[in-house]
Amino acid sequence: MTTTFASYAAVAIENARLYDTAQEQAYASAALLQVAQAVVSLNDLDEILGTIIRIMPILVGVQRAALYQWDGEKEMFRPSQQYGLGEEEEKLFWSRSFAPGEFAFLDACRSETGLMACQLSEERGLPAWLSLDPNQEVNLGNPSAFLFAVPIAVKDDLYGVMLIEETSGGLRFRARRLEIITGIAQQAALAIQNDLLQKEMVVRERLETEVQLARQIQQTFIPESLPQFEEWELAARWKTARQVGGDFYDVFDLPNKRLGLFIADVADKGVPAALFMALTRTLVRAAVIEDTSPAEAMKRVNDLLIPDTRQGMFVTAVYAVLDMDKNELTYVNAGHNPPLWAKPDGSIERLKRTAIALGVVTGEPVEQRTIKFESCDNLFLYTDGLTESFNLDGEFYGEERLMEAIRSTRCPSASDLLDVVEKSLLNFVQDMPPADDLTMLVLRRV
Repeated sequence: MTTTFASYAAVAIENARLYDTAQEQAYASAALLQVAQAVVSLNDLDEILGTIIRIMPILVGVQRAALYQWDGEKEMFRPSQQYGLGEEEEKLFWSRSFAPGEFAFLDACRSETGLMACQLSEERGLPAWLSLDPNQEVNLGNPSAFLFAVPIAVKDDLYGVMLIEETSGGLRFRARRLEIITGIAQQAALAIQNDLLQKEMVVRERLETEVQLARQIQQTFIPESLPQFEEWELAARWKTARQVGGDFYDVFDLPNKRLGLFIADVADKGVPAALFMALTRTLVRAAVIEDTSPAEAMKRVNDLLIPDTRQGMFVTAVYAVLDMDKNELTYVNAGHNPPLWAKPDGSIERLKRTAIALGVVTGEPVEQRTIKFESCDNLFLYTDGLTESFNLDGEFYGEERLMEAIRSTRCPSASDLLDVVEKSLLNFVQDMPPADDLTMLVLRRV
């Protein structure tokens, strides 16, 4: 009978313990749910963190709590939220951020990913926390009060540290309390991460809007339409690898039935190249009005570019002047890809470089050369985004494939010639995205 009663008593005790454990688990879940609801219902990060710090002492029964956010740019912990600090402690809390080496307990959380603890002496509060040694051995079964440091982190990204001081007699339910505190820290980390992502999204959207506006402005620099003449045809293509680019071309009327053609490539991509392109175009427009000679115009542009050249940027360019009465084209090739002079018999001549790139050095010689057009002659000008396009095997399109495409059709219109080259390029690169800006310009003698 005694054994039977003992068994009944053991079962009753075990059931009571299971009930207590279930109650604790239910309370922990309810506490974390309450914090989660606070996080979801609020939009301002300071308000979310303030609510978390105020709710936590009520839920888990702690004496004091302080939250420091980690500022990665300035490499320091800055005060964010606090609860339970005295008047003098509160002044100290808000008046000071901590660089590495100034608060050992906070520093330790940068290398440790889990919860840390220090046993407290009779002294309590922020001044006492500053003197604690995070490397001391601890026994969480000790009934003394502890200071806990909980990293607020997502994976390896540290957003801050929560410091929590227990009340006296905190041994009871300590394990469950720490479980709740760790869950609250995770909620805080997600709130901070979400706030950072939202800020990054706003910045990204603003940048995208600004870049789109920059593209619209850049497009105004490119001719909307090309002039057409009875005996001459013009056609062009302009594509940027990014929203804006450093390639550009221009066509402008000159006195005495002459036509100016300009194609250029800034040695960069994106916004810096677009800005340098705008500067170059402005200088070219000014120079060609004052100087009738292509060589003199390019000298002037180069001399004006040099003072504004930064970080190794330069421009390769071809400037040509077409005399429509004489059927003559006088050109300067300043370090650019040689334009291809294609004739009806299938022969192609490369218009080699006559000067170095613009914006490199001053005082270098600039030569100009003249060619005479015959019927059905085509002049194909392009940037290296064409010949340096590559396929899935990493092979460049190259000048030979370009010349084969040009030879594949005889006496086409200027627009047809561009279509043939573009189709050849697309068949070669397949699904590869453009690695560089691409510009093509064709002048044809009808």
